[in-house]
Amino acid sequence: MITIKNTDFTSNQNLADILAVRTKEQMLNICKQLNLYVSPNVKKDEMARRLANEILDHPLAVLCSLSKSELQLVDAFVQAGSNQYIVRKMRKIQYKLQKFSLILTYEDFEKMEWHMLMPDCVRESLQTSLPAMLDIVKKTGKVPSYKEIRLMMFINRLRNGEL
Repeated sequence: MITIKNTDFTSNQNLADILAVRTKEQMLNICKQLNLYVSPNVKKDEMARRLANEILDHPLAVLCSLSKSELQLVDAFVQAGSNQYIVRKMRKIQYKLQKFSLILTYEDFEKMEWHMLMPDCVRESLQTSLPAMLDIVKKTGKVPSYKEIRLMMFINRLRNGEL
């Protein structure tokens, strides 16, 4: 989780800069959990840049890894728009969005609340696929895996004669 010292931060943060705070091992772990690939043989700054590009280019990989409640949290960020903090009660277990460094978190220990800010680039990337994902979850009651989504997309392309 990337914590910030105050709520003066704006959402125009660069994801690569946020990820650069992490160690290479932590970034590789994010790649593994999201089923994305970034070469481990690059310098840390280059790895942060490449991982940021992979995350932003593959929003379904992120959305498929989230629970229903976290998809609703992403929807709250999308609805709130730029520079808006979403406040939730502190939890013992971090959200995956926090583990993947996709949101910045201010911890208000007096009120036991998290004030979370999602960078614009992440919000804009996720908002394109979010409505379809929420619709699937509403109809089926579960979040499909990234592999299932890719298979469905492949089958649709076959049906449409694109392949």
